[in-house]
Amino acid sequence: MNWTRLVGLAAAGLALCGCAHTANASGPTQNPGASTHSTHQTANKPAGNRDSAPTRTPFTPALELTGNLDARPGQLVGIRLDFLTRAQGRDAVTAHSPAFNEPVPLRWQDDDSYSATHPLAMTDKPGWYPLNVSVAGHTVAHDRIHVLPSKRPSFTVTFASEVARPGELLWLNFDDLYPGERGTDFTVRSTALHQPVRLVHDERYDFSNPRAFSASTELAPVLADGTYTFTLYGPHGHRIAQKPVTIRASRPGDADYLGKAHGPDLYDPTLGYADAPHRHDFTVGPAGRVAVMWHDAVPDPGEETRLTAMSPAFTQVLRLHRDDSKSADGDDPRYLNTATIRTGLKPGRYPVTIVAHHHRVIKVGYVTVTTRQTH
Repeated sequence: MNWTRLVGLAAAGLALCGCAHTANASGPTQNPGASTHSTHQTANKPAGNRDSAPTRTPFTPALELTGNLDARPGQLVGIRLDFLTRAQGRDAVTAHSPAFNEPVPLRWQDDDSYSATHPLAMTDKPGWYPLNVSVAGHTVAHDRIHVLPSKRPSFTVTFASEVARPGELLWLNFDDLYPGERGTDFTVRSTALHQPVRLVHDERYDFSNPRAFSASTELAPVLADGTYTFTLYGPHGHRIAQKPVTIRASRPGDADYLGKAHGPDLYDPTLGYADAPHRHDFTVGPAGRVAVMWHDAVPDPGEETRLTAMSPAFTQVLRLHRDDSKSADGDDPRYLNTATIRTGLKPGRYPVTIVAHHHRVIKVGYVTVTTRQTH
């Protein structure tokens, strides 16, 4: 066999398996629970040109694992092999690890990568487990999986403030990743809630834990101070766990007792808040319109969805909405909406009232209705 044919065959073998003359390098990725190991190779001299300098392939297979660090038995591990064409992989890319119950085939993803998601065996013991990825039986990359001991199922109730407030948003979570646990029908009940809340698995937030169940909900807006029990029920109404939560309304001296409220500011909606004079008095004609703005740096929990402005001059109660526009930069949080003046009103001065902080804050502005349309 001549020199040209020998070198050509060697180069073809390297391109397929990527395993000869290799060195592994690892580094952090954007995902804190992932690690990356790449295989580097040096190509032989092109066949038929012995005197040319050695060249390097631009890309070699790069392995990225997600969820492989500090994992628990049953947790999902993401496996991704980049920089491998379908012609090279030929649907023969497989991950092997004693942490899995079986070899894991990786599938082509149409973006020069092969990937798969697979659970760790529930029987895994704590420790480090090797993982190798092969193409047609040739190992091209490797990494490790760190497994921690299993944890008993846990039920948690969390909220943003130091003390749970009536009307506050809270999160309910049940971590059921434990050998032998089954079922997906979980519900939380409490007299502090409007109604029972069903927990569900959300893959967007619980990617690595296939048995994480959660939901968000609001406490009832009016609750007496005290300790309330949150009870988690499983399938067929079986009680699994209970969690006591202390709920207390804000009191004088608390930062959120009266918030930092001011308003209502009234102005011409056609000009906008930045350009129109805004004051607590506004003159408008029948069927005219008036914009209402309210400021409060520390509203009561849940109050953002309940703020209203009321006036006998309005066609209906005006629900105020959070202003998330760019014009609110440096002037946030604030809430606004535009009201329509009733027709057939007698000329006069009519109050515009906003009630906040469970009636602890009541502020009033005025619209003066004229006999003619002014805006």
